[in-house]
Amino acid sequence: MISQASVDQTPTTDATELEPTTVSSPTGFRRTFQAVYEFPAFRRLWFAALAASLGQWMQSTALGWLAFDLTDSKSFVGIVTFMAGVPFLIVSLPGGVLIDRLDRRKLLMTCQAMAAFLAVIVATDVIAGWVEPWHLLIAAFLNGSLQAILNPSQQSLVPRLVPRASLTNAVGLMGAGSNMTRVFGPSLAGAIIGFVGTGEAFLLQAMALLLALYLMMTTRLGSTGPTNATASMRGVLDGIKLVASRPDLRGLFLLAAIPSFLIFPYISFMSVYAKDVLEIGPAGLGILIASSGSGAVIGGLIVASARQQRGNGQKLVLYTLAYGLVIIVFAASNVVWLSIPVLVIAGLFGSYFMSSNNAMIQLRITDEVRGRVMGTYMLTWGLMPLGALPMGISADHVGVQFATISGAVIALTLTGILALRNRSIFDI
Repeated sequence: MISQASVDQTPTTDATELEPTTVSSPTGFRRTFQAVYEFPAFRRLWFAALAASLGQWMQSTALGWLAFDLTDSKSFVGIVTFMAGVPFLIVSLPGGVLIDRLDRRKLLMTCQAMAAFLAVIVATDVIAGWVEPWHLLIAAFLNGSLQAILNPSQQSLVPRLVPRASLTNAVGLMGAGSNMTRVFGPSLAGAIIGFVGTGEAFLLQAMALLLALYLMMTTRLGSTGPTNATASMRGVLDGIKLVASRPDLRGLFLLAAIPSFLIFPYISFMSVYAKDVLEIGPAGLGILIASSGSGAVIGGLIVASARQQRGNGQKLVLYTLAYGLVIIVFAASNVVWLSIPVLVIAGLFGSYFMSSNNAMIQLRITDEVRGRVMGTYMLTWGLMPLGALPMGISADHVGVQFATISGAVIALTLTGILALRNRSIFDI
């Protein structure tokens, strides 16, 4: 169970056991990448996260392509995506208990090793010609289950590797790095599929995960052992209870959950926009995805370059609202010259408010409950594929543009109501 001190205590400093390589006051580029420059252990974790994320985007692209190639069914592609997201709703909470109870570094490496093994199994299945559509559903669910533990494990390690003053910078860099791979991962997977084959794309994913595993195995991270060895599966709802008991955490969680369920699912229908709305074909689809990803990288780097997040609650609400408005403009557009720059702006706003939200939560919790709280936060990741189902049904009846706009309008309304009813957000 969560102690009363963990509930009432304002966020504490997680002092790193590792010394920075420099103590100078950075400026410009070096300031943006300060945590990478100054803290060797975080640098290794960051590059490991880049490698794992690159593999994940390659796997997502290859699974989607293979699902459509095997069935010629758009709905089956959506089902595969849904199966990859469901574990975030099922596994995240018990996964958070494991993060607090076990050594986080060992847990992370175990997930990396298992994900690499799964990628090799899928690659063998495809290359040997044995693959069936139902195999993809199992692979998507298993991989999603591993990601539901791997991602919060990475996030929970960050405060152990940098001092509190550098935490916002480190969290922003983790978000920016993930979005960098979002730009390059699908393109690399597409090239591998086109020139070599789909099975080989899964093999490359396995290699990326093994690189991440190697980086973690050869890095001294100091103490990453359990922060609460008494945590048990009976406390699987502790993270939710803590978030519900704290108005500030509750507000931040809802600010992430609302757009995740109502707006983010539009990304799953980018191929529909490319084919039916903008009429730019497969090549144009790559441009749309790259535009959104490029903006997301910029947003993450803006968060990384910020010195601190306290007092930025109002800015967070405004960026969340701005994101919804920009998505409405994109959904209403029928011309490429407008849609592409709007997607860049949308990616920037979306990445900024999600990375800032993550940093604010990390700064406001103790390390004793960090795994369970971040496991709860991972629930918002599962809301996007869950939200894709009603958006897809609506798109079939009223069109993808109206469905996207409707979701954004509802999200804007709920965000406004939340900001008015939960004033503690503005005190952050």
